Amino acid sequence: MSKSSALDYADGRVVHLVARLDPPAVARPPEALALPSRLGPAGRAWFAAANIFASVVAAWGIFILWTHATPGWWFDLLFTLMLAGLAAALWALRAASIRQAQFERGLQARWRELAPAAVAATGRIVGRDWVLAEDGSVSSFVLTVQWGEGDTLSALWQPANARQSLLQAQVPGIGAAVRVWWAPGAPADAPLAVEVADPSVVE
Repeated sequence: MSKSSALDYADGRVVHLVARLDPPAVARPPEALALPSRLGPAGRAWFAAANIFASVVAAWGIFILWTHATPGWWFDLLFTLMLAGLAAALWALRAASIRQAQFERGLQARWRELAPAAVAATGRIVGRDWVLAEDGSVSSFVLTVQWGEGDTLSALWQPANARQSLLQAQVPGIGAAVRVWWAPGAPADAPLAVEVADPSVVE
């Protein structure tokens, strides 16, 4: 089943799509969660500079609207709201990006603490949803997994960067085996990694 809306993290449960599942005797928990790369300090600085420039341009445009002849006050108001809204949207986007990056850094830090004690449990996929990009590729997907003593969880896969996407044939199917890495005794909201093999990889 495909979904057109965006998918969010399910309590830090992250899908690791691997070429194949290692045998249990040699399997090791991931050192880090497979989370998307985010803007670094330099990227955030450039983004802020671009936002400041856009805000100055919007303010200048609003000034021009209200100090020069126009079709009427309704025209001035309409374009004032439009310009101010565009500038505000850019700042809101930056703020959301910063919050998401902080959230993901927290997940990574918690996983680094938990990984040395993580153990593996086997499971099966019982449900899946994905989001398609404009070109028909898969931009993210969520797997519903049954594992342990019949427990279920949902885990999210997202690309490492904006250029990465998957073919629909690469999304693991219902019934596929998974390996869930989790830390016994950890809180219920602790992150965990769900490893699953890419079904398009030929052995």
